[in-house]
Amino acid sequence: MKKFETPTRVKTRMKALGGLIRAVRRDRGFTQAQLAERTGTSRPTINRIESGKPNVIWGTVMTVCWILDIPTDPDLIDPENRASLRIVNSTVQRVRTKRRIDDDF
Repeated sequence: MKKFETPTRVKTRMKALGGLIRAVRRDRGFTQAQLAERTGTSRPTINRIESGKPNVIWGTVMTVCWILDIPTDPDLIDPENRASLRIVNSTVQRVRTKRRIDDDF
């Protein structure tokens, strides 16, 4: 039996929707953890949605779109608004804190 492979066009749409979700989340000032808490899911699930992974439950994706008040089809967003979200998204830099490991047993 042949394993199901997600069509390339579907993968492209999922990545576009994931990028839109990431941009809007950042624009609204949410971290992945905060959005996960509001949607009743985990931070890794939000990460998978934003990465366009096909293994996320559709109800979770719909809930995230509902919380952020965005359509599930990226083409339905006003092109001017989409462009401004890309500009904001490209200027955000990830910051990691350095944790000191206590290895004094």
